[in-house]
This record gives sequence, structure tokens and C-alpha cells, in this order.
Amino acid sequence: MSTRPDVMQLLADARPGRLDPDVRPAPGPFTAPVERSRRPVARRLILAGALPLVAAATAAAVVLTGGGTGPSSPPATPATGAPDATAAAPPDSARALLLVAAEKTAAGDTASSGRYWVRVQEYGERKDVGRYAIASRMSIERWLATGAGDPTVDVGQALGAVPLTAADEAAWKADGSPTQWTENGPPGTKPIVRTTSPGPRTVRPLPGGELLMIAGQRVTTADLAALPTDPAALQAWLTARLRQGGGTEREDLALFYAGRDLVAELPVSAAVRSAAYRMLADLQGVDFLGVVQDRHGRSGMAVAFTRRGDGGWGQQRLIVDPGTGRALAQESWFFGSGGAPAATGMLMSWTVQVSARYTDEDAPTA
Repeated sequence: MSTRPDVMQLLADARPGRLDPDVRPAPGPFTAPVERSRRPVARRLILAGALPLVAAATAAAVVLTGGGTGPSSPPATPATGAPDATAAAPPDSARALLLVAAEKTAAGDTASSGRYWVRVQEYGERKDVGRYAIASRMSIERWLATGAGDPTVDVGQALGAVPLTAADEAAWKADGSPTQWTENGPPGTKPIVRTTSPGPRTVRPLPGGELLMIAGQRVTTADLAALPTDPAALQAWLTARLRQGGGTEREDLALFYAGRDLVAELPVSAAVRSAAYRMLADLQGVDFLGVVQDRHGRSGMAVAFTRRGDGGWGQQRLIVDPGTGRALAQESWFFGSGGAPAATGMLMSWTVQVSARYTDEDAPTA
């Protein structure tokens, strides 16, 4: 009997990790791979605590949205050239891209202290609604208090659903341009209504404070501040935690997630982010996709882990700006069956990294 994952497993892998219990780690165009990937992957990790906010938004029946400025705004087209910052000699492999990102990150250290670390992200998911798909997106600001006495809060807002692609928009218009869709929820729950209208901004204090995760386990900002800045030592630290946690994912996949989380999600120093990029550069199974755009239309380059199953391919992507070393987005893709992933596929979920900064400002209140 085959032990390869089937199509349902691949689809499960494409589901955002933030919807899983006790974990949280994924709007514009599809990213277009420049080269085909051939290796395994999955999803997950980061900030525990976003789950209740997402669940609350779903229960309130005002769910997410996709890219563009409204239902009539189609996604931007994929990038066709290298980002200006690296046009002279763009990276041509996953290793080269990740090493460039490591160098840029180490050279671009910025302020690393303040009352709050504020991270703004947009989460999105594909939802099939008949003959077309819509993009569902939510904005979440995490105000992480760095000292005692200040509350950690999330500020969430459902942004309204839009057709996922230009083709989906054409089908949506042919369907009469509906402004809402109803989906049956789990047994015993109310139907979920997805609408094109944005929802209100909601401020929610996070009891317990930090609610950070890496390598499948909770950590504090003090733990993150003490992380090794040597790539080999960082990998050893992460591997030890992964084994301690007893996770079922392959170690190389789990290290890909952990490295991706460190460069894109967590409040770590530039030296740690640089080490995480260097660790990813030496990790087996990371493939180069070349120039892409994220769901906000920002140009970057992507690397990916890909896993083949009986029903197709599942792929996790990290999009990086090689000019600055900044992680722009993470994406989960699903491809049909065949000898290798086709040039196009289905974007299943995404996280756009909008901004991250330290501030001494007061956190929003309800």
C-alpha cells in the first residue's frame, strides 16, 4: 500500500496553519514559477492566539477577502523581470537568493526596541463558489508588548471577498456580480456568509501575553533574543525542539517552516534572521521559482518546498525581496496530477507581510 500523501492530504497541507489547533503559521496575482519544483513541502507555525480571532470572525459570518481594491479590481499580472534592486545580477538559484537575503538582512538592521512590536499581516484563502473562486482576506495587527504593564492585543478586520483572478472576475460578472455567498459550516453551526463588504475593526486583548511559537512549541521574546546567530547552531537548536515536541512532519519540512517563520513572522534580531536565511540556503529540498509578485503586487523572488501525492502536488512558497532581504509573503499552492507541477496551479492560501516595526505608541483599545 502506498505511503505517499493523497490529494486530501495535499489539500490539508495547503490549509493555513493558523486554522490548526494551538498554532498560527499566507492579495493580487498568482505567483508564476519560473522554474518547476520537484521536492516536498507542507504548511504551518508561528503565533498562537490568532486562531480565536479568526474563528470569531467566521462565527460572526463576516469572512475575509482577496486582493485588489474591490470586486471590480482584477489581480495584478505576474512580474516579468527581476526586481530593480538586483537587475544587474539577480540570484539564479535558491541558495544564491537566500544568501543574498542573508547579507541584505544583516546589513540593514533597524531599531529593535520599543514598548510594542507591531506586525501587520493579511491572511487569505481561496473559496470555490460554483463556477469561480473568490479570495477571502483578513487584516490582523499584532501589538506584542515587550515589557510588563502593557497589554498584548490583536486588531482584526475582515476586508471583504473579491474574485480571485481575472478569469474568476469574468465568471463572477456573468453570474450577476453577487455581493455575498453562503457556505454551510460544520454540523451544529450556523452557515457562514462571505460578503464583499469590509467588516469592522475589532480589538481583542490576548490573555497570557506573548503567545509565540517556533518549531512547534511556545517561546518567549527572551527565548527568541537568545537564539543562536550561527546557522549550524540555529539549526541544531531548532532540531532539538522539533524532536522534543515529537512532531510527525519530516524534519527537513519542519526546518523549512521554522526558518520561514524566523525570517517572516517573529520578532527576532537581524542577526538571527540572517542566520535563518543561511540555514535555509543549506537545507535540502528548497527549490528556486524565480521572479514573482505577491498578492499586493510587490515584486520579489520565490523559493519553495514541494510534495508529491497520489492526487497531485502541494507546494509552500516563501517570497523574498532580494534587494532588502525582506520576506514579503508565504503562499500554499495545489497542482494537479502529473510528472511535475505545471506552470500554473491553484493558490489555496497566503499570508502577506505588510509591515513590522517597534514603537512606543499606545496599543489600540476597544
